[in-house]
Amino acid sequence: MLSSRLTPLVLVTAMVAAACGASDVALEVGATTIDRTALTQLVEDSYGPDSVGSTMGTDGVVEVLDQMVRYEAVVDMLAEHGLEAGADDLEAARDRLIVAGLDPEAPVISTLVRWQAALDLVVAGGDAVKAAYEAGSGVVGHDLCTSHILVADEGEALRVMARLGSGEDFAALAGELSQDPGSAVRGGELGCAPIGSFVPTYERATLGALSEGDDLVGPVPSQFGFHVIRIDQPGAIEPALFDTLGERLPGVMLHMATLTRDISVDPRYGTWDNAVGRVVPPAGPASPDGVGGGS
Repeated sequence: MLSSRLTPLVLVTAMVAAACGASDVALEVGATTIDRTALTQLVEDSYGPDSVGSTMGTDGVVEVLDQMVRYEAVVDMLAEHGLEAGADDLEAARDRLIVAGLDPEAPVISTLVRWQAALDLVVAGGDAVKAAYEAGSGVVGHDLCTSHILVADEGEALRVMARLGSGEDFAALAGELSQDPGSAVRGGELGCAPIGSFVPTYERATLGALSEGDDLVGPVPSQFGFHVIRIDQPGAIEPALFDTLGERLPGVMLHMATLTRDISVDPRYGTWDNAVGRVVPPAGPASPDGVGGGS
């Protein structure tokens, strides 16, 4: 039911700008810091100038932060192993983005180019990418042995989590509620599969739960809805050799990057859930300038 689809290597979404200022830190990803001025610019680029200066929906800020975490983690991981995009890499990445339809005058282009260049370096492999993989491969040294309950929205997934927390049976709830009919008849069981078999958010949450020692994780968003995932076999396996990863390499490295970085979010914007692998919104609305989400 869940198809394998790697994150596209060409980024055509306008999510970020490289503005810097002497503001409070909004986000830390490894050795990288993003200040509140930069986050404000990101939100403006994504939702328009009217989105800043007044209370906006939390989802918008969280979406921007999730993008930042995901790709800044890759840049930070490569830099840790001495690999940074050079002028030729950046020029090639810029050309790819423009061919894909990005406006060359878009204010976001400098950061998207940097992210694209980092992903291109991952795809190219090389000694530094191999060193980064081998240094962190323990976090992806697992077969993904899981069961899940798929529901339509996050609120319903939270109610499933609450029912499981009160002692209800996972298989019975899967049979009752899951919108994946193929696994629901098996109590939600999906069996064991290697990395690259599921959609990225499902895989990242499973690996995050394994890293945290959790046997239940959710809600996990995907294009299918929201998943509550049970880890059925937590044991580690020997990580795949770097040279055998092939087309799985970009997806594996994207998972590894956030699993091996220290990530911290200013609580006015939310908190980083390392198991699920996403920013969890605060209780109320948030604005990147501090209005509406506390200051």
